Amino acid sequence: MTSYDGIRFPPRAQLPPGVTITRLPGVGTTWYERGFCYWSRRTGGVLLLCGAVAFYTTLIAGVMLLAGRPGSPGFLAVLVAESVFSLVTGVLAFRHLWRLGISGRATRSSPRNGAAGASAGLALSRLGVLGGFFLVWSVLLSAGFLLGALAIWLVPVPPAERHARKFLAYELKYQPHHRHSSRNRRA
Repeated sequence: MTSYDGIRFPPRAQLPPGVTITRLPGVGTTWYERGFCYWSRRTGGVLLLCGAVAFYTTLIAGVMLLAGRPGSPGFLAVLVAESVFSLVTGVLAFRHLWRLGISGRATRSSPRNGAAGASAGLALSRLGVLGGFFLVWSVLLSAGFLLGALAIWLVPVPPAERHARKFLAYELKYQPHHRHSSRNRRA
């Protein structure tokens, strides 16, 4: 049995009627038990992101070598610019992904657009042409976004899972069917 904030979660089969386990991006509903499937998915996500970071690093190293031989002013200029740019975009991506998870927006889907990921297009349109251009090129030219996403996957309890646990604890504690069943147990 797992718990959150003083609420013990019953086994999945013993959840009260009407209480559903939120489906999270990447791990589905396996976060509830945190068993083999959950850790397999988390490990697979981390390995996939590590592979993507390695690929981006190779591309960036190629661009640096095109700018000049190692130690030359061109090479150093591209190295410093890319390092700073990746660090800034990585921090911004991490903060954005953290806020999405904590607020629960990463777990919600809208019937109108089909999935939570579709809202990314709307966010891009709100940035305007220049903001959208910067966002697209920062993802293409920087490993920062991937580093930010990798950092989120390496957190022991990712923010979206933390939000889902908090919501489930609230549901179990305050839903009418739960209080009604606890009154029946006392009698």
